[in-house]
Amino acid sequence: MVAEFRGPPPHDLGIAEIATARCVSENIEMTLHAVDDWHRPTPQIVRVQITSLAARSLLEQLRGAVAEAGAPE
Repeated sequence: MVAEFRGPPPHDLGIAEIATARCVSENIEMTLHAVDDWHRPTPQIVRVQITSLAARSLLEQLRGAVAEAGAPE
């Protein structure tokens, strides 16, 4: 499944300020809380489930992106 949001709000969901992950029935459920004060007074919650293999791949990509962004570990 691919979900893509592009363009100015309301199509762009904004920046996630809170992100969590947990195991649900052998899958990984990710929850992102995106705050967009300009268009929505409450955070938008995006919740998806992915396989553990997809989660591991995403983990590696996130590590690389965080290093590239220069964020401290």
